[in-house]
Amino acid sequence: MEYISVILITFLFTIFNKNISALQRDQKRIESKLDRIIEHLGLPEPSKEKINDELKDELVKLIEANKKVKAIKRLRDVTGMELVEAKDYVDSL
Repeated sequence: MEYISVILITFLFTIFNKNISALQRDQKRIESKLDRIIEHLGLPEPSKEKINDELKDELVKLIEANKKVKAIKRLRDVTGMELVEAKDYVDSL
């Protein structure tokens, strides 16, 4: 009986994991299409609209003070950017 339970749990986990992977692929595909539409229309990215000169200066000062992680966190707090996007932006400064 225990073997059947283990096999059933393993089977359900495998199905659940495949569904999550499919959803993640779908989400990435949709985001990619939206990014292309935004770029084609020439619309600014909403998160980057919130970056003003004052925030940019604050981020540069944090980077110069060797507080890159704090700069990324500050940028994410203000703009709502994802971690990778915020890191890339801070790296570009």
